Amino acid sequence: MWQFFADYPWFTLFIVIAAGSLLGMVRFGPVKLGPAGVLFAGLLLGALDPDIGPAVPAGLSVLGLALYVYTVGLEAGPAFFRELRPQLAVMTGAVAALVVTALVVGLLGSKVFDLDGPYLAGGFAGIGTTTPGLAAAQASSPDPAQPATGYAIGYPLAVVLTILFVSAVAAARTWPGRRDPGSGLPRELITRTVDVTRPLRWADVPGATDGRLLASAHRPLGGTPRVARDLDTLAPGDQVVLVGGPEAVAAGIAALGAQASTHLLDRRDIVDYRRILLTNPDLAGHTVAELDLGDRYGAKATRVRRGDQDLLAHDDLLLQLDDRVRVAMPRERTAEVTGFLGDTEAKVSEVSAVSMGLGLAAGFLIGIPKLTVGSTVLSLGTAAGPLVMAMVLGRLRRTGPLVWVLPTRANLTLRQIGLLIFLACVGLTSGYAFRREAFSLFGLRLLTVLVIGAVISYALMVLVARFLGQSRPRTMGLLAGYVGNPAITAYANSRVSDSRVNTGYATLFALAILVKIVCIQLIVGL
Repeated sequence: MWQFFADYPWFTLFIVIAAGSLLGMVRFGPVKLGPAGVLFAGLLLGALDPDIGPAVPAGLSVLGLALYVYTVGLEAGPAFFRELRPQLAVMTGAVAALVVTALVVGLLGSKVFDLDGPYLAGGFAGIGTTTPGLAAAQASSPDPAQPATGYAIGYPLAVVLTILFVSAVAAARTWPGRRDPGSGLPRELITRTVDVTRPLRWADVPGATDGRLLASAHRPLGGTPRVARDLDTLAPGDQVVLVGGPEAVAAGIAALGAQASTHLLDRRDIVDYRRILLTNPDLAGHTVAELDLGDRYGAKATRVRRGDQDLLAHDDLLLQLDDRVRVAMPRERTAEVTGFLGDTEAKVSEVSAVSMGLGLAAGFLIGIPKLTVGSTVLSLGTAAGPLVMAMVLGRLRRTGPLVWVLPTRANLTLRQIGLLIFLACVGLTSGYAFRREAFSLFGLRLLTVLVIGAVISYALMVLVARFLGQSRPRTMGLLAGYVGNPAITAYANSRVSDSRVNTGYATLFALAILVKIVCIQLIVGL
């Protein structure tokens, strides 16, 4: 009966993706498996017959993994390099915590519980929920099913324990956060019209010179509305439209006068505004200032919508394809501004085959060199090679005519497809071995090691963050990035309304993956 799935592997692959995705939507208390549901569906089906796993098309998992890590690197690269200097101490502490965890799992598992290195490496990847780490463990192991068994045991354990740790941090009453570098970006942007009641230079308005507050439109006393391009001194009787976070806008209103009863931009016959989709590839990777909208069209960008996040369009903000740029402009120039930025929906999902092909080829190339340390062979491989290269290219954004970054929607789509394919392949090829090993005394011993390792690892990360004076919201984000699971980030955001959760996640996510891959290859050699 089960031979059908071995005879028709493409059908099997996609039925696992469908069933696993449904499983990933099921909520178990505060936990949802998400894409990992595909892994467990594959394990379940692969366990039914030993012929199912070998029938999976060769090399397909490598393709899926490459798409996943490359798109992750393109997105994570800019945040990693931006946070490198201000968060160096936190990054160093996270690396130390990961190394200690690897030593605990490796030595405790091999010396005390007599477990093989590949199982321990997969388990270490599991409690770190790092899919590229699983791939590195499989590439370094004589039997790829062994790391997959450890990963499948460690993954759900990691999600549950990390959420418990995040809950404990969120419930902590005293958490000074004495060295936290501010609250970061506001979680939301608002627009308010102000009646100016006292003369004040725009440069003296709180937030006007440090990128926290923008003015989009201005109407002088007795005059007509205009785009607020070069504000100097605001006089009593003027009206000005402020854009920024709630706190910055409130401070601006207090400094200038009072909130107006009507919104200046409700009248759009002179100054118009709209969100315009950035699809012109020549503009990707340039800053808002480099668009030169003021001199070109008498216009001004005020906000940038990127994915689910609203960003204030300060001069130094780097733009990428698929951004929605909110522009205030003279009504008669609307068509020109729209044409300049692109605003072509059909291009949102377009991917440059040249830049993506070159980027992936370079990533595989730097993954080839090997370093032998004792009996262990270290390399970036097909997991870390494309990831490292994508982080660098994501930081560069463009090189001459080549735009390295992908439109947000295209990036997320390719990432999801790659991850689902990889997890389905791993589950199917490892299912029979998982059935044989996981539900036994051996599986219990491995689970014991992973519980100990996970508790030590997450506790160390929280202690490092607190010792270094990080705030409670940022600590929650750092822990989510340290473990590397977006479901934990979503849970942290549901407990605390603070942008430091997301910036903390971005600080450690890519770095943690790279360190875990190195540690995993060392554990395999035990």
